[in-house]
Amino acid sequence: MENAQFRDIRSTARAFLLINVVTGKEDIIMEKLLKLKEIREVHLVPGDYDILAVIEVETGLIKPAPEKLAEIVKGKVRKIAGVSHTMTLIPLISKVKK
Repeated sequence: MENAQFRDIRSTARAFLLINVVTGKEDIIMEKLLKLKEIREVHLVPGDYDILAVIEVETGLIKPAPEKLAEIVKGKVRKIAGVSHTMTLIPLISKVKK
């Protein structure tokens, strides 16, 4: 695409986390998620899942991005009281407008 302006996201890895929560705890869990430095966005969504969170980590040579993402999901998000189930989506290719 000539003249298209896209933000360079090669130095970061993003994942989309679908989260099921205990009924009535959505707002509390969204606030707790936003306190995690790696969580960039949270959205309340209709359907099979309750919350969509966007995780972003720096890519690194010592610890690869998938490993970093796994640490956040397993070590932080799933430990939040009221989170009952998660599904992580890792994009293979992304294009993001500036």
